[in-house]
Amino acid sequence: MLKIIKSAKFLIFLIVFVNFLGYGIVFPLLPLMTIKYGGTPLLSGVMIGAFSLAQVFAMPIMGRLSDRWGRKPLLLISLVGTIVSFLIMALTHSLWWLLIARILDGASGGNLSIAQAYIADVSSKKDRAGGMGIIAAGISLGFIFGPLWGGFFSKISFAFPFFAAAAITFISVLLTHFFLPESVNQNEIKYEKKHFHITQFLPNILRSGFMLLFMINLLIFWAQSGLFTIMTLFAKDVLSLTIPQVAVLFALSGIVSALIQAFAVTSTVKVFGEKRLFKLSAATAALGMLILAITRNTLFFVIGTTIFALGNSYLLPLTQAFVSEKSSEHEQGGNMGLLQSFGSTGRIFGPILAGYTYQTLGPWSPAAMGTIIFLSVLFLGLKI
Repeated sequence: MLKIIKSAKFLIFLIVFVNFLGYGIVFPLLPLMTIKYGGTPLLSGVMIGAFSLAQVFAMPIMGRLSDRWGRKPLLLISLVGTIVSFLIMALTHSLWWLLIARILDGASGGNLSIAQAYIADVSSKKDRAGGMGIIAAGISLGFIFGPLWGGFFSKISFAFPFFAAAAITFISVLLTHFFLPESVNQNEIKYEKKHFHITQFLPNILRSGFMLLFMINLLIFWAQSGLFTIMTLFAKDVLSLTIPQVAVLFALSGIVSALIQAFAVTSTVKVFGEKRLFKLSAATAALGMLILAITRNTLFFVIGTTIFALGNSYLLPLTQAFVSEKSSEHEQGGNMGLLQSFGSTGRIFGPILAGYTYQTLGPWSPAAMGTIIFLSVLFLGLKI
């Protein structure tokens, strides 16, 4: 057991899990906290969106800085930032400080790009997709346990979930400091000291051949976050399910994704190959969305969400693997960061468009939109 805890891949998994645990905690709590402290429902949406907006800017910068200074120092700095954001959330009754905490947590969450670059550093190309699956599993489990964590510990107080999250993050800091080896070698750091120009990073990337993969990541997160935004409303309005029943469906979908991403990606890639598996996964996700777009009962709702989770589970680690494999050693952090920035952009306006179409066109329209998006991902996947 101790050997597993000390392993680099487990520590990276833990860092990502803590990141998205904090993202998930706020969903049941932040709207209530915002209103309690004198805000509005709209402001609570702004608070949640501030996290992703901060990530858009932080991910490529932190990833590129980790190419220059090493992965471990930037991971430790970001984890400390996460602890500070949790403590502010726990202690403040001010709307301004809540907003600052959300921005700080989002900026600290830029460490996802560093975690991906770390996995790329320590994985061979043939194992790259499987390594990225471990990160995707950490994201999925964070989404599963975050709302449960917030709901359970909030029975004690609104502050307690954030104190508990700060404690587990502090443990992650200690484990990272003592057991995580640096993955960037000294020769690479010397190269970066000579050639590193942060102002040239974005223009160079936008002129490169990565934009297709960046746009694919944006579309995946657009459709995914849009579905998650309206699932509870759809289940209540159309299927007459209770919130606990919907929570179970969320958890089951997340568990399916986490199991696939943690244990099945590597073996499935060996059977189909990365490009063929990507196309098959995009088609599967589109089929799941299509079923949701025409469903009228709970059975088809469960079937649709399960098929969607099955296809979607492979798309993110494969996309990350494609970007990593196309990147040189000294570009891993920056390129992975920009990939996640596009994903965060999708998470900003995906929920907004899903909510708008749900309200104006009907409960089935967000899933219909998701079907079109994943068919677009399939089309773009033909060009990879």
